[in-house]
Amino acid sequence: MAFRFRLHEPITKDFRRIGTEQIERALGQLAAGVDVATEVHEARKCLKRLRALLRLGREGLGEEVFQTENARFREIAGRLSSVRDDHVVIETLVQLEATTADDEARAALRRARGAFLDARAAEDGGAAGGAVDPATLSDVRADLTAALKSFRDLKLSPKSTSTLVAGLLRVYRRGRKSLVTAYATGDDEDFHTFRKAVQAHWRHMALLTRLWPDMFEARVAAARELSQILGDDHDLALLKTRLAALDAGTLSDAEIETVLTVIAARQHMLRRLAEPRGDMLFAASPKAHGHWIATLWDAAAAKAAIDAEAEKSGHPRSTSSKKQAFSRS
Repeated sequence: MAFRFRLHEPITKDFRRIGTEQIERALGQLAAGVDVATEVHEARKCLKRLRALLRLGREGLGEEVFQTENARFREIAGRLSSVRDDHVVIETLVQLEATTADDEARAALRRARGAFLDARAAEDGGAAGGAVDPATLSDVRADLTAALKSFRDLKLSPKSTSTLVAGLLRVYRRGRKSLVTAYATGDDEDFHTFRKAVQAHWRHMALLTRLWPDMFEARVAAARELSQILGDDHDLALLKTRLAALDAGTLSDAEIETVLTVIAARQHMLRRLAEPRGDMLFAASPKAHGHWIATLWDAAAAKAAIDAEAEKSGHPRSTSSKKQAFSRS
């Protein structure tokens, strides 16, 4: 089923439907056992959607329930993160090498990639690496099964669109604030906070797409593009952290400095790309954005009901082809 709210479905029922579908999907991925790295990646995306959904319903769940459920899924996702992080470090170095013209820098990047591959192989006892161990996967599946049962009992109060608008606005305000903070400090962690707010906003727009599909799909695309730019920035920040954790002598000081210089140049460009996109996405004030969403929900529900009534009574709504025909006459 689609990761979307339905216009005429009771809010609590739809909230539980969307959440349980994502948990079941994650369980299905983790039980497949065909391509573990890909399946873990897909399961982690389900968990991100779940946490965005929880943030949308935060006001209606109550703070204690929200914190409990959010911590549950954050902890589960954390146990699956090592595969992704190891893969990202290697892929980031490959991409930097492919886009760097300087021979000395490319050589340093190759040396760094080799160092990380050697370190991973040593940790895995010479195995290929990159997989979550079966015991961890088994524990995660057990915890997700328990979470599924709990999610089916969640309730929202009040059971109205105002609850969802309140949750959406909390994230929207965080996005606007974290945009300003990130560019004021330039700190990697502040950019990561900005990225997480953008990701949540992107998924909130996806959840509400049925209010106005063309409009919301455009916002989803814009937020997703910004999230990907900020994701690349975060991957570079992760690479810096991993470089600092390498054993002394693995790379020379000159090699490390060269790689850090390449990283800094790439982050600078990514942050330039992200800033105007963030300004566009969060241009409206929170009050105006919230009023827009609330009004759209009521109007979209009324529109859907009237369209159905008109169709049933033999009075279908006008089509663009008819309008074009009249305009030509």
